[in-house]
Amino acid sequence: MKFRHSDGEYRMIADVIPITDSPTANMGSGMMKRRIPVSIFISVLLTLAIIACAGAAEVKLNAIDGAAGDNFGYSVSVDNNTVVIGAYGDDDKGSDSGSVYVFTRSGTTWTQQEKITANDGAAGDGFGYSVSVDNDTAVIGAYGDDDKGSYSGSVYVFTRSGTTWTRQEKITANDGAAGDGFGYSVSVDNDTAVIGAYGDDDKGSYSGSVYVFTRSGTTWTQQEKITASDGATDDNFGYSVSVDNDTAVIGARGDDDNGPNSGSVYVFTRSGTTWTRQEKITASDGAASDSFGYSVSVDNDTVVIGARFDDDKGSNSGSVYVFTRSGMTWTRQEKITASDGSAGDNFGYSVSVDNDTAVIGAGGDDDKGSNSGSVYVFTRSGTTWTRQEKITASDGAAGDYFGYSVSVDNDMAVIGANRDDDKGSNSGSVYVISLIDTTAPVITINTPTNGSVTNDPTPELN
Repeated sequence: MKFRHSDGEYRMIADVIPITDSPTANMGSGMMKRRIPVSIFISVLLTLAIIACAGAAEVKLNAIDGAAGDNFGYSVSVDNNTVVIGAYGDDDKGSDSGSVYVFTRSGTTWTQQEKITANDGAAGDGFGYSVSVDNDTAVIGAYGDDDKGSYSGSVYVFTRSGTTWTRQEKITANDGAAGDGFGYSVSVDNDTAVIGAYGDDDKGSYSGSVYVFTRSGTTWTQQEKITASDGATDDNFGYSVSVDNDTAVIGARGDDDNGPNSGSVYVFTRSGTTWTRQEKITASDGAASDSFGYSVSVDNDTVVIGARFDDDKGSNSGSVYVFTRSGMTWTRQEKITASDGSAGDNFGYSVSVDNDTAVIGAGGDDDKGSNSGSVYVFTRSGTTWTRQEKITASDGAAGDYFGYSVSVDNDMAVIGANRDDDKGSNSGSVYVISLIDTTAPVITINTPTNGSVTNDPTPELN
């Protein structure tokens, strides 16, 4: 087939294509020849194009040694071609001691690079309850660790050299105490780690606090402990955290400014080594039990905030708010709800933002069965956010909680379904979704026993 330029247009011309009835016949002069209609070639080309797009649309990851109750995918984080996945229910070091898996992509193939456990792990530590990755550094929360008392919590930093991950440091709070839950939430950017301890009692029981640690060489040092100046009992300050450069965003889902448990979010900025509160954000239409700040994500001057119990589309349907910064002032840019939202969807349970793309989890959505879950992708043009796609798992089922955790980087979204049952009840799974063309058909990817995931040579188009 050729394309010929004529009078400023390209026209397609089909050559005579030799066809043989025998797949092993000598392609010689005695071969039977037939003319193939151009329409057939167009169909073939379009089919190949669709398959090429679909091959990147959905990849499903499972742990090689996954088992019932692992909750693989409870937490996820992606940076470039590296995905870090928490499985806090793994039992390698005792019941619910926890583990973390690292998957990497080469071309279109995802491979399990390493399984990480704490060398001092113990039952109930919940290692992997929270995770965050940046370049070759992974920060892992174990909020159930008991080093400073029951559920005082700890955080582990692992770094990669080549393909090997090594523990660089175990971090605990200088003033850690029982019940603090240090490591319940974590976020890392370059040499700065922000760690939530929502159970800290400095401003009252479960008022919460956040710690900032910085790295110099291979040593991590506590730079600051942050509390809310107006903190109060049960605010849960630090329930969610996100850091980008010198900006830390902290969720306090239990704050009562707009009614009990209406929630709020604090923005702190760093100058030198000092962190100062820049703004406290609440929803102008906030109401009791919205849990504004249940999830947070910051990128540059944009903050995305989940309010999973907002009732705009029914009880606990959920909503998400976008705030942007100009100078030192944060202004609400948009409130986002799902056009098909309904009671119990928990839209905003998880959020992640990168540039002009926000990925929002709704683990309670029922499209594929009760609590099967879904994820929404919204993109920004100017100051307007528009729904680009709603994503569900091609093999989704009741109780999977697809969207329980989300992370986005460039054109790739990683989505946890921690109660998927592929390796046993609540063993969990993770989906990697290409956002280049989320409308393309999906190819189901088979997971071989060696943990390598690649395009199936005989894909099934759904």
